[in-house]
Amino acid sequence: MDRALRHKRWCSRYMTFDLTTSGGIASGRIKHGLGAVVEAGLGTRFSTLGIETGFFHDAQSEPAMYYTAAKGSVHRLILNLQARGFTVVGPSLSEGVVRLRELRGVGDLASGVVDVQGPGSYVLSGESATVFASVNGPDSPKKYLHPSEVEMSRLADKGNGLELVSAFRSDRKYAFFGIRPCDLRGVQVMDRTMLVPGFEDPVYSTLRDDSIFIVANCTKAGANCFCASMGTGPAAESGYDVAITELPEKLLFEIPRGERGLFRGIELKAATEEELREGEEMVRSAREHMGRRISEKDPARKMYAALDSPVWGKAADRCLACGNCTMVCPTCFCNTMIDRTDLKDGTVSRVRVWDSCLSKDFVYSAGGNPRQARTARYRQFVMHKFAYWPDEFGTYGCVGCGRCITWCPVGIDITDTLNAVLKDQRDSARKVEASPLV
Repeated sequence: MDRALRHKRWCSRYMTFDLTTSGGIASGRIKHGLGAVVEAGLGTRFSTLGIETGFFHDAQSEPAMYYTAAKGSVHRLILNLQARGFTVVGPSLSEGVVRLRELRGVGDLASGVVDVQGPGSYVLSGESATVFASVNGPDSPKKYLHPSEVEMSRLADKGNGLELVSAFRSDRKYAFFGIRPCDLRGVQVMDRTMLVPGFEDPVYSTLRDDSIFIVANCTKAGANCFCASMGTGPAAESGYDVAITELPEKLLFEIPRGERGLFRGIELKAATEEELREGEEMVRSAREHMGRRISEKDPARKMYAALDSPVWGKAADRCLACGNCTMVCPTCFCNTMIDRTDLKDGTVSRVRVWDSCLSKDFVYSAGGNPRQARTARYRQFVMHKFAYWPDEFGTYGCVGCGRCITWCPVGIDITDTLNAVLKDQRDSARKVEASPLV
């Protein structure tokens, strides 16, 4: 398929809007999902303010229908996906952590597993009758679409010069099952970086193509979640193939007409108005009980004025520069290339591995290292998410999943840092207003 056409297809199917921007803020038509209200004119920099408008989709998108089914139907749905040739990836319990892993059988799904998270803390706590009981683990779809290590090419000396003997290929198609709306938005953010027309990342585009997303809307927020502040949850608004809202006694499915075949062998009942309202109310409750919040609706516009804030240094004094936050982040894409030689067969391979902007050597170049200080590197990490990314792509680079808080060894809270920086900027602005230059 032509690159431009393939990219346009991705934009129209998976992204909230097409790659058109105005004044640095992306614009375009928005596809709405469960109870979404979007502020016009803000592109993806919006807040999910309420659910007064109920369930609806963009008129240009394929209309969806709402059904209920028994909670046990998830097992049949997984089998149906596997029968269609998908590698099903979903939450699975592994060594005391809910990881995103290939579900080889219905028993692999971490059904009823409850996780309790805090700054630098993750523990499992009992069981629940809820199928999608865990918030999230350290993994996101990035683990599969932008692998931590991948061989890009391999060369061999055939006697008359080097010859390319292999390049990256994959025939897998993924079905991401039970992922949260913030992770779905993480994929959309990655799309903007990795699928720029004419500059598509060959690995990401290959793995991304033909992937489908069965998203589980959040009916309970985790202690480190702040998706409501970022406009990325707790309900998915675009880019999904099927959306699930778990009611107390059943599952509520939002199914586009073209996806009914996925539910072969599952008894579906048309959702009633009462069931729709119940789903909306559960999503509303999750939105109102977020564990974390950002104090400003649009922090990007104020971040640049706070580059010299002392808050950066205070946060960096705690930071270990270990890179955990960037590894678990669903949108961080920094990488580096390494060359490996194989003395057995005489080949050399070029391998891409994840890297981190918090690493002291990451930006080292012939001219030196512009970010020697840990303060500069930590500030770069936060500024990239909340200021540089909006300027370049018209969307925030943070989706509010809270993983960087949970998996930080010293429990640094990015929302605390951001709110403190914004407060410092406001206080400085007031001082200038109170003491104008004569």
